Amino acid sequence: MKRRIAWLLAACLALAACAAPAEPEGGEEGALIYYLVPEEEARGSDRIRAVRTPLGLPEDADSQEAAQAVVERLLAGPLSGELESPLPEGVELLHLELRDQIAHVDLSEELRELSGVSLAMADYCLTLSLTALESVRAVRITAQGRPVGQQPRQLFYERDVLLSDMDDVLQSVEVSLYFLDAGGALAEERRTLSLYEGQTLAETLVAALLEGPENRELQRAIPEGFSVNYVRVENGVCYVSLPASSLEILPAEEQAQWMLLWSLADSLYSLEAIEEIRLLADGEELKEFGQIPVERIAVRPMG
Repeated sequence: MKRRIAWLLAACLALAACAAPAEPEGGEEGALIYYLVPEEEARGSDRIRAVRTPLGLPEDADSQEAAQAVVERLLAGPLSGELESPLPEGVELLHLELRDQIAHVDLSEELRELSGVSLAMADYCLTLSLTALESVRAVRITAQGRPVGQQPRQLFYERDVLLSDMDDVLQSVEVSLYFLDAGGALAEERRTLSLYEGQTLAETLVAALLEGPENRELQRAIPEGFSVNYVRVENGVCYVSLPASSLEILPAEEQAQWMLLWSLADSLYSLEAIEEIRLLADGEELKEFGQIPVERIAVRPMG
């Protein structure tokens, strides 16, 4: 399927639509590392190009070591003089941790030199390079532990960067996602989700909920690191399968558990096709979610 780079910032439109990275250079060996084509050479076409680069890792290297090697290779800059690094000179990797297939990447303060298009490009190259690894599904990028500039997102998925052509959009649907306001109550955030081939509305909604709110005055009720195995809707029943790791990080306070559960349930019930919700773990239906009986959210509320 043909793909294009989707801009997170409207200013990126000035660079024209970017096609998906061409076939990677460097043969078939090595990791995919994404760099920039100089703007004067891109001439309105794709500015991001993948290069297969050996990482020099031992055969028994684990996922954490592979992810760290990818970032360090990107920071070292391209081996070819025909490409450019998306990152400012002097940026260093301070810390990288891989949890629940999310790579938490903390870089040095020099990253704050970037803004606008340049920051978006750096986010894209880091995300594409890391999600090319089977062990990474999303990337969180910070500088000395804090968000950078006006990054509109804090958690990046490959789908945020590589999107199908508009011709491949099956439909756009407006949904309600529920997050916490400043007073700790659930607040609605209206969001328009685009569905592409192979995606379902329920799974796309849950993915957007896990990413967190776009409104900076809201915050997520779902703890960081909470993930979902799959979401499936059959005959009006929505099955949400949770990994054991998500159940292990539930907040200890009963009220916080309620808000998490209501955030998920109210968001899913914004879809007219869903009448019931079932939570699963290890293939078995959950009766309790922490201290909360799951039956309390199992059926769409009346009215």
